[in-house]
Amino acid sequence: MLPYVLNFSTINSLDCETIHKVRNNVQIVNFDLEQELWMQEGACVFADPDLFFPVGSSMKALKQAAEAKAICNECDVKIECLEYAIRTNQDSGVWGGATEDERKSIRREYKKTGTLVSS
Repeated sequence: MLPYVLNFSTINSLDCETIHKVRNNVQIVNFDLEQELWMQEGACVFADPDLFFPVGSSMKALKQAAEAKAICNECDVKIECLEYAIRTNQDSGVWGGATEDERKSIRREYKKTGTLVSS
């Protein structure tokens, strides 16, 4: 996963008549979509992303979640990942070694105490 950066800089000329009238350094869009820096260091960076988003509660999905959590448990940025998931309300997938249900519990405790406690 590489950082996503989308930057539309100042437009000096367009064929549109409306923009022509105000084209002196019209800033149309300055839009940055950047991943958090820690995401580049995750143990999951080269893993199949689908592994981290098991569907349902079948034995296959539970096994898939366990495999994803095993990768997370070897990751140097596991806590940052879990904090990100809590902070941005990630509802699905395995983040920071925690499934959706585990994060619900962690999120409830976080809202009460302001402290991130992971299992």
